[in-house]
Amino acid sequence: MKRWLMGIVVGLSLLFPTISGQANADLDHALATAPQGVPLDNLFSMAGSDNFTKLIDSPLVPQSVAQITRDNPDSRFVQAGAIWSKTGLARMNNQFNMNADEHIALWLYFGDKGQNAGSGMAFVLQNSERESRAVAGAGESLGVWGNDRNGLGVDLVTATAIGNSWALEFDTHINHTNEVGKSDAFDLDVPVNSGMHIASGYPGEAATYRQLGSKKHYYFSMNHKQPKMVTNFADGQWHHLTLDWQADKKQMTYHYNDRDPVTGMARSGTDVVQDTVAIDPSKLGATTANGNVYWGITGSTNPDKSENALAMIDSSDSLGKITPHATLYNLTTKQPVPAGGRVAVGDQVRYQYQFDYDAATSNQDIQPLTMNLPLPQPLTWTAGGVSYDQDAISEPFSLAELTQPEIKKAWKETLDKSRNRVTVSATGTVPAVSHETTVSAVTARFYGPNYQTQLPLPSYRIQAGVQLKLANLGDATQQLGHHEDATVRVQLTNNGEPFAVDELTGYRLRAKLNGQTVSMTDLAGQLIAGQPVGTAQLTVKSVLLKPGDNQLTLQAEDKADAQVRSNEIQVTLTRGPGTLGFTEVSHEADFATTTLTGTAQHIQRKPGWRLTVLDERGPQRRWKLFVQQQTPFRTAAGQLLRGHVIFMRGHEEQPVGDQSQAAVLVAEKTTASDSEQTSVSGSWQADQGPHMLVNSDTLAGKYQGVLEWRLQDAP
Repeated sequence: MKRWLMGIVVGLSLLFPTISGQANADLDHALATAPQGVPLDNLFSMAGSDNFTKLIDSPLVPQSVAQITRDNPDSRFVQAGAIWSKTGLARMNNQFNMNADEHIALWLYFGDKGQNAGSGMAFVLQNSERESRAVAGAGESLGVWGNDRNGLGVDLVTATAIGNSWALEFDTHINHTNEVGKSDAFDLDVPVNSGMHIASGYPGEAATYRQLGSKKHYYFSMNHKQPKMVTNFADGQWHHLTLDWQADKKQMTYHYNDRDPVTGMARSGTDVVQDTVAIDPSKLGATTANGNVYWGITGSTNPDKSENALAMIDSSDSLGKITPHATLYNLTTKQPVPAGGRVAVGDQVRYQYQFDYDAATSNQDIQPLTMNLPLPQPLTWTAGGVSYDQDAISEPFSLAELTQPEIKKAWKETLDKSRNRVTVSATGTVPAVSHETTVSAVTARFYGPNYQTQLPLPSYRIQAGVQLKLANLGDATQQLGHHEDATVRVQLTNNGEPFAVDELTGYRLRAKLNGQTVSMTDLAGQLIAGQPVGTAQLTVKSVLLKPGDNQLTLQAEDKADAQVRSNEIQVTLTRGPGTLGFTEVSHEADFATTTLTGTAQHIQRKPGWRLTVLDERGPQRRWKLFVQQQTPFRTAAGQLLRGHVIFMRGHEEQPVGDQSQAAVLVAEKTTASDSEQTSVSGSWQADQGPHMLVNSDTLAGKYQGVLEWRLQDAP
């Protein structure tokens, strides 16, 4: 009997819900701002058929972003995803060796929804039976913890977790619904019930969970190990995570937010979270004979909220251990070029990038890296290429490549046990420039199937072929008063062409006065606003000048190279001699009004006589002051006074006569300083100085006369 069997082909199409424009905008932003990462397609595998994770390209490196979960507005669309390190043949193994120290660095992105984000991600070490197919539930399980939906007991919770695992979770959603079957109670305890957090534990271990509720109606909270609160994972920014495993101490130290996503430089601040957690390798199935476990990233969304959860691998010892170096070297001077340093026209400058491979402790050989090697302008690039193990260049760059702004190509050889160093270099010649020119800082990028890095080198300056020229903008000779400061104005140019303002900071003025070096502020500090660039004004105080001619010599020089100098300019500063003279003489002065008695009378002066001498001629100069009567004392009607002026000096009384008689010495002095002012009248007591002596026959009246004070430069 024949039986006819008919097969019906049944097709099942599973369609992902449409992702909104908002979600695409966040993903576009994440990819546009993504750091450089390692390509993941040959190093990691996606978990089983229920895994939502996929690999996507970044603008820098193909297949370098793992999209663990995606943002989607459909609340029914819950996701759980994971990537796991691949195993392979000898020297192609990407497993985590718990018997050796390991260093892993990642970049994580949690979307931009803040408190409305999905559930988060976790870094996981595991050795479960499902190996690279392992993935747990969605929601609070984060793709690694147990699933709390059945209400029957802890055994069913642990059975749904990834077995033989340890997880470091980055939880973006607080799960605090204390209802059976909701699978939303893992974060009931303090402090994790208050916000986003980092914590760890063993997902497949019963002690990780705390049973609540009643029989057959259980629900579970999670015992978080060493929780650390985080303000906001989901802020639309990439966050760096560094993990260091110390095998002898069995401790994992992590640093979250420890690098800047734009510059890649180390950072510090209150948002950097770090801790050290003990891990028991035996709970992961690692043994002394075989310490290898899978490592990877898991994540999930929940029925209410989703997020773009992205991960990139910055570096990992499991991919091979390399120490990179970048150096900038002046082959002409045989000196390194520091940041902001200078090179001269004609110098040869070498950009060098060296990679030292540790074959003895590496699980993987390093496959040839693709190079994005900037060749900064305005250097003329003449040679370069790739060499191995300190040999000569075996893969030279072509002349066509050296004329491009950037070389983009891969080196050819693998780093392995027989070849443990590769050196990439490019040599350029410094061209002639009319003004000091800055060569920009550059960052070279290297990436391959199992390694990536970015190596920066600093900016520096090309010293122009300058001819420093210093010009005096004033007179070559200045006539100065004895106490007058000199002002000298000069301009520094490049052989008559103005410098740029920022170039002037590289030069300074040197000054000598009468052959002796004097302190002078840098030229930049003396620049005059509103004047031609390079104009400086210097002040020479009079106290620095001797009477007569002073020679001021000015010269500009390069701060970094004193051999680069301008011409000298000389200015003669002629300080006038000091004067001897009066600074104060009373134009009018009176003797006391007196009632005549018919006898000879001695009349004192009234207060207010002022007589002051100033001697600016310097120390040890002598002067004398004399007085004579220039006109006799008379009334307005012409009546002549019957008497005469006398000068009281010490105990000596001397009559002050007219021009026919010798003048009377009033005061004399030898100076002790450069400039001295002496109040002669200030030294007169009441019985000293000028007095009037009248005869007994003097007639009453108002008399006026003139006294002449004569100052003499006495030897």
